[in-house]
Amino acid sequence: MSSEQVEPGVVVEALGVPIGIPVSGEDAVRLRRQWSRAITDRPATTVIDLHHLDAEQHVAHDYAITSLVTMAALETTAGQRMNIHAGAVADTSGRVLAVVGPSGSGKTTAIRLLAGRLGYVSDETVSVGEGLKVHAHSKPLSVISDPDQPRLKQSVSPDDIGLLRPPTESRLHRIVLLHRDGGEQGLVPLAPAHAMPQIVAQTSSLMALEHPILRLADLIDACGGVWSLHYREIEDRLEELVTLLDRDPQPRPARVHHPGAGSTGSAVVPGTWRRAPWLDAMEYEDDLVVMVGDRVWVLAGLGLVLWLALSGPHTLDELVSHTTDAWGAHPDATQLVSDALALLAEDGLVIGPDSTA
Repeated sequence: MSSEQVEPGVVVEALGVPIGIPVSGEDAVRLRRQWSRAITDRPATTVIDLHHLDAEQHVAHDYAITSLVTMAALETTAGQRMNIHAGAVADTSGRVLAVVGPSGSGKTTAIRLLAGRLGYVSDETVSVGEGLKVHAHSKPLSVISDPDQPRLKQSVSPDDIGLLRPPTESRLHRIVLLHRDGGEQGLVPLAPAHAMPQIVAQTSSLMALEHPILRLADLIDACGGVWSLHYREIEDRLEELVTLLDRDPQPRPARVHHPGAGSTGSAVVPGTWRRAPWLDAMEYEDDLVVMVGDRVWVLAGLGLVLWLALSGPHTLDELVSHTTDAWGAHPDATQLVSDALALLAEDGLVIGPDSTA
């Protein structure tokens, strides 16, 4: 983004942030058409820098502008909202269905089809604020016009392809994880602990939020859980996706929050194992979601038992005793615990007695 005072020819509303695009003439006319749903009279809070773009290559140029606008909005809202790489549509009452997935999972195609029945909110980013409010990102849709050049995406106004308009205010209501892998099982409820790593991988600046895993767990609970859709043709699943808005929510699971220990982790006691510093963690009945830095692990079984036991420093013998008290004696208990601790240490979740960290 440019810090210079550049007069933008076009100002668009992206995630509720007015972003300036410094273009004029035919470029301005073309971009105003593409961004027809997002044009605003508000003064730009930031102006993107286009100096490094090739203005002669219109398709690539316009797609790059869309990416720059999105990045500017994400940077502005970092630490304030839950920003998820997802498409979204809303019904007339403002209930938002978000479809989450990486590039190539079929989000844009799904949104194009869904937005013939529900209002178009975004095909790329869902920005969730207080009270589950979704800040619209009515950007041009990024459409592959040449199958031989899948990276070259044309920018198309939602008005030009007849997508419905959403209500002025909307709230996140249901979440679906898309998997275009040929599966045919339809929508399947997904345990929060198993959904979280997939959602975290599609977030922006999640670490900037206070208690990010708690925030995500609260979001999932408030939306009635998460569903997974493994599909072959999204056209065959539209009715399921639309009616999900009226489907009963999943039961809220019991959970325990383990706030991060900052940069210190557990106390250092010679000869003991301890937890490595973690950012945030959430314990469910059979799983534990732990965030260290920007990475997330899901622990179960022995890994879960050991991490919980290390609320304070313990020796190997103490940890073996703890696990046998919980699960009963085992002839290889010491070796099993040692191996599990080694794996946890390899992933940066615990620190061993020989470590200098």
